[in-house]
Amino acid sequence: MKKRLNSITYSFPLLLLLFSVSFGQDQLSEAETRNYDPRTADLVIQGSIYELNGQYEKALNAFNEAVIFEPNSASISFAVARNYVLLGKLETAMQMLKGSVVAEPNFVDSRRLLATIYHRQGKLELAEEQYREIVRIDSANVDALLNLGAIYESQNKYREAAQCYETMVAHDLANDEIQFQLGNLYFQMKEYQAAEQAFRSYIRDFPEQERGYLAVGALLMAQEDTTGEIAWYEKTYAENTTFAAVREELASTLVAIRDWDAAVALYERAVSADTTDLITRIRLGDLYYAKGDTAEAVQMFEGITDSHPREWRSYYKLGMIYFSGGDFGESISYFEKTAELNDSLPDAWFRMGIAYQQEGDLDKAEESYRKAQKLAPLHSWVNFNLGNLLFQKREMEEAIRFLGKAVAGDPDNSTMLSTLAATYEELQDHEKSEELYLKALEIEPDNPTILNNLGYSLAERGERLDEALEMVEKALEKEPENGAFLDTIGWIYFKLSDYEKALEYITKAIESRDESAEVMEHLGDVYQKLGQSDLAAEYWQQSRELDPERESVLIKLGIN
Repeated sequence: MKKRLNSITYSFPLLLLLFSVSFGQDQLSEAETRNYDPRTADLVIQGSIYELNGQYEKALNAFNEAVIFEPNSASISFAVARNYVLLGKLETAMQMLKGSVVAEPNFVDSRRLLATIYHRQGKLELAEEQYREIVRIDSANVDALLNLGAIYESQNKYREAAQCYETMVAHDLANDEIQFQLGNLYFQMKEYQAAEQAFRSYIRDFPEQERGYLAVGALLMAQEDTTGEIAWYEKTYAENTTFAAVREELASTLVAIRDWDAAVALYERAVSADTTDLITRIRLGDLYYAKGDTAEAVQMFEGITDSHPREWRSYYKLGMIYFSGGDFGESISYFEKTAELNDSLPDAWFRMGIAYQQEGDLDKAEESYRKAQKLAPLHSWVNFNLGNLLFQKREMEEAIRFLGKAVAGDPDNSTMLSTLAATYEELQDHEKSEELYLKALEIEPDNPTILNNLGYSLAERGERLDEALEMVEKALEKEPENGAFLDTIGWIYFKLSDYEKALEYITKAIESRDESAEVMEHLGDVYQKLGQSDLAAEYWQQSRELDPERESVLIKLGIN
């Protein structure tokens, strides 16, 4: 709160105190050792009072007038510069500070303010120069060492930064953050012995801070000393059972070496010690499931739903267990309960969408995917699944919108690229479709599905049939019994007018896959070319039975 000048009477000793506060300890020493003109002292006191009251223009006038009487006073020049800064006139302030430094090179406050301005302007080399001079003058200057260390860190000069912090530690000037950061710097330089020494010193000075113990564990892990890491965490946790993060690191390390029993036992003891700790109970359920003890995991999570029916995580965990086991119907009820309790969790809606899609309820699946997409609009797999579902529902224009977002988020995903390509193919945009298929093949040149799909696209257009044939032959080398691939190669032979080979492969396709309206139509087309009209009509009719709205078949059957 600003003090109003006209409401306070200052005694002369208090004015001297304000003078010292305004200028700092170095300035007070100077004031005590120099005989100022009485007019200068009056002006300095007056300027200090104005400054304390936020009247920086008046303060500046007073200090500038004082400079007339004491032109070589670094402290008064500093006061002028400080008020220019307070008025936002940085360039003028910097000129005053540079003059102050020239007048008295060992005057720390001028260098400190000048360094601060440079630092904030991003002129790090100039700031560094001033901070280094301050440290030369005062080797234990905390402000200079701290800022110098920060500059070195920003330039990845970790050794120089460490030297600054070591100096602070040596002078007993470092707080817990600096001590911890010193260890981090040595860690980044892979000087593990020095890092461990710093972290153990930190633990000695701040034994209640868990992060020091975690840092030593991380050091051991970086050196691939798993045995030492486990021993360290076990000892630490035995002495500090409230250290939850240490317990988790110990469990994670045990899991990494597949010592599931030890990890589970660790959390079982924690749960026995405090049955009200939900986080610990949930983690134990996760460990049971990861170990392969699904029954124990289900029992743990069901117990949580009984005792805490509003705890969404337990329902979500149960949903994931049933989902992973392929029991999509059961998983849906748990995901629905999860979403009821926490409707802002995109993964619950996403998994629910997959489950509904697996159950054949495409409308519910779409509704779930759309809610997931609203919550996570840039998530590639959410966009892909929604786009793929819309493809299934023959809503091609909208499918492209979401599949395009999926590809934008994951441009090297061949599955997403090829699905988007297939969608453009359905819209007869063959140029765009082929461009996307070729991009997908650059990523996975031997992917049989992509080879087949591009080959079929070329066959449908009657273009580059020899190239299409090579692609599908390559796909069949990978999956010789794939009915879709057999149909494609048969259709290519059809386009090449080799109807006997077309008949051979398309007949195999029907034997190798579920009934398909498209394949039945293809076989009918082959028989027509072979002059067997009755068989052609028979297979077209079978195609119609599988897809009553298939327009091309209706035309061939002469049905309007």
